Amino acid sequence: MLASLLAMALSQPLLAYADLPALPDLGDISDSTLSIADEARIGRDFMRAMRDDGDVLDDAEVNDYINTLGHRLSASVRVPGLQLSYFVVNDKQINAFAMPGGYVGVNSGLVVATQSEGELASVVGHETAHITQRHIARMQAASSATSPLLLLGTVLAAVLASRAGGSQASIGTLSAGLGLQISNQLSFSRDFEREADRVGMQYLAQAGFDVRAMPAFFQRLESANRYSDNNAYAFLRTHPVTSQRISEAQNRALEYPVKMKADSTAYLLVREKLRTMVLAPDEAVRYYQTMLDKGQYLNEGAMWYGMSRAQLASHQLAAARTALGKAEARLPADPMLFGQQAAIAREAGDWGAALASLRRGQQAFKDSQPLQIAELDVLIDSGNRTAALALLRQLQGRYPNDAALYRREARLYADREPQRYHAALGNAFYFERRYEAALEQYQFASQAKGDDFYLRSSIEARMREVEKLLKEERKDSGK
Repeated sequence: MLASLLAMALSQPLLAYADLPALPDLGDISDSTLSIADEARIGRDFMRAMRDDGDVLDDAEVNDYINTLGHRLSASVRVPGLQLSYFVVNDKQINAFAMPGGYVGVNSGLVVATQSEGELASVVGHETAHITQRHIARMQAASSATSPLLLLGTVLAAVLASRAGGSQASIGTLSAGLGLQISNQLSFSRDFEREADRVGMQYLAQAGFDVRAMPAFFQRLESANRYSDNNAYAFLRTHPVTSQRISEAQNRALEYPVKMKADSTAYLLVREKLRTMVLAPDEAVRYYQTMLDKGQYLNEGAMWYGMSRAQLASHQLAAARTALGKAEARLPADPMLFGQQAAIAREAGDWGAALASLRRGQQAFKDSQPLQIAELDVLIDSGNRTAALALLRQLQGRYPNDAALYRREARLYADREPQRYHAALGNAFYFERRYEAALEQYQFASQAKGDDFYLRSSIEARMREVEKLLKEERKDSGK
């Protein structure tokens, strides 16, 4: 529900601009009403609410892929103070959205619905363009004096929905705010969507994708939606697609050369991994069996990988191994294939085999963070605490701002060393920018017993920093 509200609130009004022949000079107009710092603060609030509600998918392989794709598309972006971050929402609806502060969310259902990596990249590029072109701030600048109240009402509705499970009150709050301006913002909305298409195409081309994937995907969704009454195509409600807009995108694509680019193995495997998360295990097994029997697939190796995951979820270990072997015979080597080997071994309780698979994978893919984190998880779950702590310190040295690593550190110290446990959990909240929760954990840590002077000093320093950040946030929000 929160994801849907965010999409409605931030993608629909995000619609308001002029279709210019080149990237617009935004000047100071956007900053005069909503600065990048303001957007960052609002975006952090949204992300906190979504994480608290369990909407953000916490999967190292999926996160690694979507951020690699997003940053590849935005490699040419130069907006001072803007940091782009990409994440997947655990929602089977076909949708994606841009949030204040540089956050781009993609529903798992949309990834599953794509038929090529270019189609997925076209959506991610489109949403990235909404952010880089400052559409939220420009909508604010072009709107009436009620715009700040509209944005405040939208934020309030989203937070209420996350807390109350999408109550009628929260939906009413959102609808009332949007209703004030939807009618006179519609023409702007169409303009912003076309601008996001145009700029997104530039990102696609610069990243090496065929730009024709964008109008092709939008047209396929629009055509399929005509025969669907299950409201699955939320993307079309939040990103109105007209025949004129598709035609304009098709004509614009003619200006670019045709690029025949094969899908990456990572895309193929992530799509099937998300499909197995959307479907129930038995349903997924039946799906893959039917598609394989009929030969209805875009990549046979990826289908066997999906079958292996579905069978593993159904506790069919021997079948999962066989299916994975067929996937490996048909696909180039990839970290996710080693990860699936380890997952099957873990399910069988063979910790040694799981570690061996992960370490072979790291020899082939030395910079694979998902494989490194998977090894850490195996060491923790198998009770090898000494080796786990040693690896954890190495990974924290490489990825010092990774909240997931501090959560694993907290697991290692739970029921053993309260001070280190609370300090680690505080660090996890800190790097997720959940400052109130972080301060609470740091306070617990400062009150716990412990003889490590350096640790206690660092806790006290971090507490002062967080208290300052909270004070600044309250001042900025007018509290």
